[in-house]
Amino acid sequence: MDPWSALAVMMGCFVGFHFLSELLVDATVGLAWRYGLSESVAGATLAAIGTSAPEFGSSLSSVLLEHPNVGVGTILGSAVYNVTVIPGLAALAAGGLTLERAVYRRDVLFYLLALVAVLVGLWDRVVLRVEALAWVILYGLYVLLMRRTDDGTIEAEDDTGEVPLWSLLVRISVAVVGIAVLSDLMVRATVDFCEGFGLSESKVSLLLNAAGTSVPDTLASVHAARRGFGSLAVSNAVGSNTFDLLVCLGVPLSLVSQTPVHGKLGATALALVGCVVLLYLVTMDGKLRGVEALALLGAYAAFVAYLLV
Repeated sequence: MDPWSALAVMMGCFVGFHFLSELLVDATVGLAWRYGLSESVAGATLAAIGTSAPEFGSSLSSVLLEHPNVGVGTILGSAVYNVTVIPGLAALAAGGLTLERAVYRRDVLFYLLALVAVLVGLWDRVVLRVEALAWVILYGLYVLLMRRTDDGTIEAEDDTGEVPLWSLLVRISVAVVGIAVLSDLMVRATVDFCEGFGLSESKVSLLLNAAGTSVPDTLASVHAARRGFGSLAVSNAVGSNTFDLLVCLGVPLSLVSQTPVHGKLGATALALVGCVVLLYLVTMDGKLRGVEALALLGAYAAFVAYLLV
């Protein structure tokens, strides 16, 4: 397709991701309540799968279509966006956030560990199957850690618990199939868009696709912040990033023996480490105020400028 049509398809996919992700998250939360999963485990698995489904789909499709830079770039760019723009917008929307320091510290420190693991794998610009599998195993350890530190069951909202099991499964199936189709379309459209305008697949994925697929996380965090759930607003972004890096990258990349990566992906991973450290430093006192939120948004602006230079 021509590049302008490809861009229109990409925009349509982003909108579709938003509605399908909401459907998936609502259904998976209902499933978690039905089977009495703990809030932390449900958030780290079912809710993370829901909000990160676009990233997972794009990563899987890009590997299958032999354009891995699209998937890797989307996830790394989304990770930078999630730890800067999402907390920043959430704090500005709510007039400041208050965080649960123990849970937040646990999630951020494990996220830094995940970043180091991914950075090691990307350093030589070739990701081996054994490295990708190690990332998935590391995420399993993260879930076990949360189960040991938080066993409270998730609370149902409204009539979630009264929804029949078959209805929940139908909703999940519709959302998964829809996201899979849109992910394939987005990757193909991205390739056509980049080829039509002579742009780098990794740069377009790091910027445009990353922001587009992060819409569900952004809206979820801003909504939580306005309702007074500051810790949830930030932890959602951090926990989703951990899932993105270890599972959304690990599972697709483990399907092939090795995957070469190109572009500024390694430098992006280093920039991501810096952004996470900045987020941790500005929230050490358990607060995220307006001026600190602007600092996070400024960090993302600097990241965008770096990519465009």
